[in-house]
Amino acid sequence: MAIIEVTNVSKTHDDVASGRKVRTLDTISLSAKENDFLILLGPSGCGKSTLLNIIAGLTPYDSGVGEVRVGGQLVTGPNPKLMAYMFQDPVLYPWRTVLKNVEFGLEAQGIDKAERKDRAFKYLRMVGLEDFAHYYPRQLSGGMAQRVAICRSLALETDIILMDEPFGALDEQSRIILGDELIEIWRQVRRTIVFVTHSLTEAVYLGERIAVFSARPGRIKAEIVNPLPRPRTIGKPEFSQMVDTLWNELKGESLISIKRAKAEQDEIALPHE
Repeated sequence: MAIIEVTNVSKTHDDVASGRKVRTLDTISLSAKENDFLILLGPSGCGKSTLLNIIAGLTPYDSGVGEVRVGGQLVTGPNPKLMAYMFQDPVLYPWRTVLKNVEFGLEAQGIDKAERKDRAFKYLRMVGLEDFAHYYPRQLSGGMAQRVAICRSLALETDIILMDEPFGALDEQSRIILGDELIEIWRQVRRTIVFVTHSLTEAVYLGERIAVFSARPGRIKAEIVNPLPRPRTIGKPEFSQMVDTLWNELKGESLISIKRAKAEQDEIALPHE
């Protein structure tokens, strides 16, 4: 049974630079079931993050046609009791310790102090950061800060976690290590994860299903079930074959996206009478 249902959703916005209306998403239909690990993959500007924000209730979609339902409920705004959202930047509060950063969302929900602490330590232990509970963000590496951000999302214990390129700013080794930890946590806690990435390798390494977007306006060009058993090994022939499958779907769209971006930059640079 689908826990996330996106049906015929489009998104249009006013582009300040060109003065035109730009269609970011075009009649997107997509679903995710319980305990799914769904990857949104596509070229820059195709609307992946916009769709994630629409699912989260942070961005409205064009009215009159499509709809988004989460847990059977029509999405009209953020629902932090049902969905946690993790950004590319960890967005930790520098004046709060690691423990207090993880507890932050629970405070907002009125969870009592003892339960907040228990939950925070539960997830800090999962990522090996319990000994850093009383450190401050300035004392952490980039990978450690992302672990704290993961814990903060997990501590809410929502059915759904939305992740917008959460490892995008990290080096490749850190991305793989955090990917391993995320997969292990996902197997333990059984949540639905929707994960945005530009990385073909990351998509194959993490995802159960991969939705490949076209160039803007974003449409779902292909939905691919990842048949590789876990644990997955980067560089194995079957892994590389899966990466090639995605690239064959994505290559043309990426070229379109690059050419369009250059044309738009050239247009903006031209003097206007």
